[in-house]
Amino acid sequence: MRKRVPLNAIRAFEATARMSSVVKAADELCVTPTAVSHQIRLLEDFLQIQLFIRKNSRIELTTDARANVARITQALDLINEAVLCLEKSDEDVRRRLSVSASASVVSLWLMPRLSEFMKTAPEVDLNVRTFLSRKEAESQESDIRICNWQSQLDCQIEPLIEEEIIPVCAPEIAAQYGGNARDILANAPLVHVDRIQDGLDGTYPDWARYLTEYGVSRSDLSHGARFNQAGTAMEAADAGVGVILGRSLLIEKAIARGTLVPVAESYPIRSPYFMLSPWKTDGRETMQRFKDWIVGKVRTNELVHAI
Repeated sequence: MRKRVPLNAIRAFEATARMSSVVKAADELCVTPTAVSHQIRLLEDFLQIQLFIRKNSRIELTTDARANVARITQALDLINEAVLCLEKSDEDVRRRLSVSASASVVSLWLMPRLSEFMKTAPEVDLNVRTFLSRKEAESQESDIRICNWQSQLDCQIEPLIEEEIIPVCAPEIAAQYGGNARDILANAPLVHVDRIQDGLDGTYPDWARYLTEYGVSRSDLSHGARFNQAGTAMEAADAGVGVILGRSLLIEKAIARGTLVPVAESYPIRSPYFMLSPWKTDGRETMQRFKDWIVGKVRTNELVHAI
């Protein structure tokens, strides 16, 4: 525990020692010379030592005081710098923004667009975080979360987008089956994504649900490459490993490039995404700017449908 030192008295002593004058110290501290002399006497009483030798109108530091005054000056400079940093912190907070989403959404949907936001808001210090599960997402600190579940957090929850599930594969695989959708679904190798079972991906169909919906029968539904993340599964499909139930949020760039092609109809049930943010955003214009920007990107997205 720190000893309670009289900071006002220390400031009076340091200013007087630095200027070798009570009058000049009083002017710097915006007090009277009498007040400075009083504070110095308080400090001498507190320390039980003499700090100055008074010779008529002149004062001189004692040996002990001279040995320590430089360190006291450095300490007061550090305090001053720290306080100035605190004065700037409100503005710094307004400029900072943390955004979190699943690793696949960040890498395949958000990242290709972020340069546009940063060009419109170059002063913003953006911190992008990823998560792999609902538990991880809701336990980490973040200003804005993009997630595909109805959270129980005490925050503002806004519908953002709906995502379609579309079977896609590399063009060369589609060509092997003449581009026939039923032949591709019935015979092409399947790529699987093992969904996390804590609510993060609970609304997405697997191959059994999708093929049943469209009356396609396969005896090898459990076979094929398996991945625990949608992003790496998409990379595998892009490399020609097989057909994947692609999430429209993640596959749009690959379809635009032509490295993946749609195979058949999308699953009839869409999966919603939500944007989570604090109830109160007073003084956080940066947060609202990002929210407005991302909603605008959703509205211009051809494969992802705005709610």
